[in-house]
Amino acid sequence: MSSIFFLLFLLSFTSSVLSTKDDEVVLLKIKKQLSYPNGLRWWVKGFDYCDASANVAPENSYITCTSTGRVRSLVLQNLVVTTSFPDAICHLTEIQDLYLTQNPGFHGPIPSCITKLPNLRLLIIVQTSLSGSVPSFYNHANITGINLGRNNLSGTIPPSLSTCPNLNFLELSSNYLTGNIPPGLVHGSHPQLALNNNILTGEIPKSYGSVDFQLIVVGNNRLCGDASFLFGKQKNTVNIELNNNDFEFDLSHVEFSDFIYGFDLSHNKIYGKVPESFATAAGLYYPNLSFNKLCGELPQGGNMWRFNAVVFSNNACLCGNPLPPCSISPPTPAPVSEPPF
Repeated sequence: MSSIFFLLFLLSFTSSVLSTKDDEVVLLKIKKQLSYPNGLRWWVKGFDYCDASANVAPENSYITCTSTGRVRSLVLQNLVVTTSFPDAICHLTEIQDLYLTQNPGFHGPIPSCITKLPNLRLLIIVQTSLSGSVPSFYNHANITGINLGRNNLSGTIPPSLSTCPNLNFLELSSNYLTGNIPPGLVHGSHPQLALNNNILTGEIPKSYGSVDFQLIVVGNNRLCGDASFLFGKQKNTVNIELNNNDFEFDLSHVEFSDFIYGFDLSHNKIYGKVPESFATAAGLYYPNLSFNKLCGELPQGGNMWRFNAVVFSNNACLCGNPLPPCSISPPTPAPVSEPPF
């Protein structure tokens, strides 16, 4: 019986060694696909990529490993390359965290095989020239964070992202994305959603009113409709940015929580009065209500001393400190002298 256990152990050990050697082959293939950049000069046959001290150029690349010697995380950044996405990465089957940042020479699409990596948790591809569509992850159980900001991605946001039960952080900002915002994109406790600086249209899904975001940033799009449901006295949301859209709703009945730290509603079509909760929101320091259609006297006292006139500028008829005082009654018109008979 002991010999059987030994044989099983030997087989598992052999499998681990072979898998480790496979990862070395994959890394060297990635280097080849990137046309042997100087930042990966230490990637040579037989190198101990799991040894932290072997990461001789961490400003360009960094590798960590699992306990069995497989690649767990891979960082490629600031590489002087002009090439497409190295799809050999899709053969790192144990990888959990992938970072491709500040590589403007990367171009072409993100290969769909990236969505098939079973253990992938974090996909960070930022500040490249990659184009094409956002990868359509579907029912991916392990993915928790995706950041594809500051690229050249286009097309619509894949609704399939809503099927990823643990996706808690999604940033697709500063691309060329069009279409509507699908419902249910992020899940879990205090999720974060950043879709600013795109060409998105339509309304924010009403279902997001029941989501307790940590932050939601959708400024600089072409969104419209009512977004007041993102606010609420019981919400823990820290930051909301809706600026430079076509949102149109009555601010009078919006309640600001004590957790809100900043929001930007500027350059919309928001109307009504500034509510009293604006002055009593304990954590509010960085609001922006400028360039809307707000009217009436500003609330006084509370935290109003924190805010200058710029916060309220270019509205229909707001008044009261820090703006000019409200007129108690309309000014009496000057008498018109009668011409002599």
